Formats: sequence, structure tokens, C-alpha cells
Amino acid sequence: MKRYVHFASRLTGWNAIKSRVEQLGLVMTDAQVKSCTAKIKALADVRPIAIDDADSIIRTFHGNLHKNTDEPLLPNMTEEEKKKFDQKQRELNGVAEKRELDEQADQEAEVPQAKKTKTEIAA
Repeated sequence: MKRYVHFASRLTGWNAIKSRVEQLGLVMTDAQVKSCTAKIKALADVRPIAIDDADSIIRTFHGNLHKNTDEPLLPNMTEEEKKKFDQKQRELNGVAEKRELDEQADQEAEVPQAKKTKTEIAA
């Protein structure tokens, strides 16, 4: 018997995302999966996320970790949605555990931190 876990909502747990990452054939550490989960939750606060959206977010997050890129997680977001997502990201960045997860995920990525660029958001 197979069990289906819904992973495209604000209530998504990191184990559900980890399961989906494995189903998609991607390799990420637990810290990277937790960081990706936080981003999915932030986006789910902005708008409803379909399963295809969640898969796209996971693939793009994975690609951004392992390449020297910073692609938007959902390229079809409106300007208003982008602003709301940036606000949610700033809220999450205020949480110490989130910062630690991001730092650990970056350290575990294949691309050294020196090659990554982070975009500063003007206050």
C-alpha cells in the first residue's frame, strides 16, 4: 500500500519534501531540504501552490545550490507576489534556526560560498 503525502501547502513538513526530492531523483542534505521547505511555506503564504509548482521550486532550489545561479523559484510570479514573498523571506531570515539552515545548506552545496552571490534587498 502506498501513502500519498500532500507537499504543496503551508503545512508541509520537511520529511514530505525530502520524500518528494527522492522521488524526483535529486540529492539534497537534510539542511538543504529544510531550507527548501521553508521557501515552499513562504510561497504558500503568498499564493496557493500546485504540485507542479512545488516540483518546480524543488528543482530550481536544487539547481541554485549546485550551480552558480540564483534563478527565481517561481518565474511566473507577479510583482505583488514577489514583494509578498520577499517580505516572508525577511521574516524567515529573522529566525535564528532559518539562518543556520541557510548557512549549513550553503556549506553543503557543491559550489563554494565564494562563488555564490546573494542579492541584498533594499529596506
